[in-house]
Amino acid sequence: MEKQKQKQQIQPPVEGSEKARKKKMPSPQELVTHYEKQGMATQEASLKVIGDLQGALLRMISANNKRDDSNSSPQVISAKLDAVHARLVQLETKLDSKPSYPQALALGVASASLWNGALELWNTVRRATSSDPSS
Repeated sequence: MEKQKQKQQIQPPVEGSEKARKKKMPSPQELVTHYEKQGMATQEASLKVIGDLQGALLRMISANNKRDDSNSSPQVISAKLDAVHARLVQLETKLDSKPSYPQALALGVASASLWNGALELWNTVRRATSSDPSS
């Protein structure tokens, strides 16, 4: 059982290895497939992958917190959160100002109708003002 757990753990790449630097992270689907090949059910494999990814995320965050202790003052954190919030507000404003697909479609139909009406009016005025009574 202990040997099986050791096989499941991903070995860290050897430092300085060019091949290890270029190797991409496996996708969640690849991880699920990996655990399914080991005999787990799909749901069990999915839960295992989620747990692994959450653990990796937690380790990464805790490692960043240890490195960035000088930047963890409340003022720095508040400034970073304010910058993120300002960017999100800016993006939300841009999204809200653009018409949705149905609105754009309705605008296109209305403008085409208006254009056709203007052309009919122009033709009517041109016919009425022409000197040829046969038209």
